[in-house]
Amino acid sequence: MSAYQLPDSIKDLLSTISHISKTGMASLQTHCQRELFHACWEILLDEEFLQAYRHSIILKCLDGVLQRIFPRIFTYSADYPEKVLIATIKDMGLCACPHCLTPKSLFGSLGLLQDMKSRVVNIQVYATMKVVQAHEFIYTCGVETTILRGTKDAPDSIYKC
Repeated sequence: MSAYQLPDSIKDLLSTISHISKTGMASLQTHCQRELFHACWEILLDEEFLQAYRHSIILKCLDGVLQRIFPRIFTYSADYPEKVLIATIKDMGLCACPHCLTPKSLFGSLGLLQDMKSRVVNIQVYATMKVVQAHEFIYTCGVETTILRGTKDAPDSIYKC
């Protein structure tokens, strides 16, 4: 079992949800794996570690000498699916990043004057209510996320169970 796979007990618990399709269940498990992965890193990178990382800690080594130590995490090597998981990007999504919302088709013009003008004119703001509604739609109604693709301009009624 890979470090970021869900335990069988969690998969068993998820399988008791009756109103989710097989593809919906796969999406839910993928989401849970991503959340588990990031929760593990959040535990590892707590304030105490970050303080030591930035400013060091003084430890008495086995030879009895006090040493200033800067703890580091070694390079994490991952294949593409794991890199997608780490970067919180959605594989095969229209946008590479959940924050900037720049479509991949416009990557060639990033940083150009026209791109900057477009960003000023078309300031994109997340509508918190839409995010909350989508969350409820997915978790309460059990609708898989693939159904929500292409519903950016959908009426509010799509988010009703």
